[in-house]
Amino acid sequence: MRSAAVATVNVVALGLALGTAGCQSAAAAGNPVAERHPASAVDWAGARAEPASPVAPPGEPQVARNTWVLHIGDSFVHASLQQNLGPRLRASGAGYVVDATTATYTTTWANDPELDKWLARRPSLVLVTLGANEVDMPMPGEHAGAIAQLVRKIAGAQASCVWITPPMWKRDSGILQVIHDHSSPCLFFDSDAVMGGLSDDERQRDHIHPNKRGGARWSEALWGWLVDHRDGSRPGWTLLPFEVRRS
Repeated sequence: MRSAAVATVNVVALGLALGTAGCQSAAAAGNPVAERHPASAVDWAGARAEPASPVAPPGEPQVARNTWVLHIGDSFVHASLQQNLGPRLRASGAGYVVDATTATYTTTWANDPELDKWLARRPSLVLVTLGANEVDMPMPGEHAGAIAQLVRKIAGAQASCVWITPPMWKRDSGILQVIHDHSSPCLFFDSDAVMGGLSDDERQRDHIHPNKRGGARWSEALWGWLVDHRDGSRPGWTLLPFEVRRS
């Protein structure tokens, strides 16, 4: 169990009826899904097919006004990530709900009753930022079941999902690989591979969490990736996992 520490940002979602359906996940919608999500984005290549209908210019997606995004995780969510991501999502027309608690784990969230309540309200997209507190685990595979349980819950709510890895400050003992291997159907966003890692002056005094500058660059990389993967033919935040493994 955890103490709920919820920051709600432009929560138009809370006015939705519980029966309002979020966008279907890419897998549920019949979109092609890569056999495995990338362990490292730089190991993958792919080109997005042209959409069947016109969409907003890159960086300026417009979604249905009753669409909302749920962002769960640990202290990294508050390390200038949600602060920069929220305004972009609001500008797209989406509501944004942040429920992130310091020092929580994948096991914390797998059985969290507050998460069940959020998912019952049918978010269009769920962002998961977890794993930082598990980098020192000697046997990270012990949390594989919790990871799988968490993403099954999200998939059951018919929401698209992205698992966002923390920008690493040290070599982990394998939890990121475990997340990669067990987080499907969530897409796997490798923060370090996409943005190139954070420098020392982009972290707070603890040398772990991103500072304002690092968090801004992190959120910018994530936003560009989300826009690139969004299915513009649908009104919400359905994502297209269009990468394929290089031969």
